[in-house]
Amino acid sequence: MPWRRILLFAFLFLTLGAVRASAQHEFEITPFGGSRFGGVIDFSNTTTAYNGDVDYLTIKSSWNYGIMLDYSLFPNLQAEFMYNHQPTELGEHNFVTGTRSDLTTADVDMYQWGFNYTFRDPEKRIRPYVVGGLGFTHFNSGGNLPFYNRFSYNLGVGAKYFFSRHVGVRLEGRWSPTRTTVGVEEYYSPFYGPELVGVNNHAEQGQANLGLIFRFR
Repeated sequence: MPWRRILLFAFLFLTLGAVRASAQHEFEITPFGGSRFGGVIDFSNTTTAYNGDVDYLTIKSSWNYGIMLDYSLFPNLQAEFMYNHQPTELGEHNFVTGTRSDLTTADVDMYQWGFNYTFRDPEKRIRPYVVGGLGFTHFNSGGNLPFYNRFSYNLGVGAKYFFSRHVGVRLEGRWSPTRTTVGVEEYYSPFYGPELVGVNNHAEQGQANLGLIFRFR
């Protein structure tokens, strides 16, 4: 677990909150848990070589956990950092035999920076929101993948419910794809005729999370 990185980001947000406290800004720390599901790493017709007759790998759906840090820029807009850790397993598909088999355990870590926009007055108990961000995903598979870090992003919706001014919960769902390999497709140019172009493949994952909010002003 990269706890040092989590503590570093937490320290930066806490420092920022302390500096801007006089301006009545606020920040939230939200540890969360839930499930991350789906995801295929495609090696068919790609520029990335892989072993044997395997055309794609699957990412097993499993639980995930992490932390979200939100800092208010305006009453309804927050800057957000999310760290999300998924302990999972990779499986491989053999296109010759049509069979699937387990390959290895893996850790899939997402680091995302983005924005959270809520729709109701900050003093309301229930606050629906939309969220989105950019970042990268780190794959730790014991060397079974030909890459480690890949660009990723997320879009989601959710709602926060505050029991008091400083404590609440948030429930959300996110779509969080990660670029993995580059596929090759034929494109017909009206000037030069057919040519091969590279197309990014994505591991299409989703996640559903429940977190406990600690809000500071």
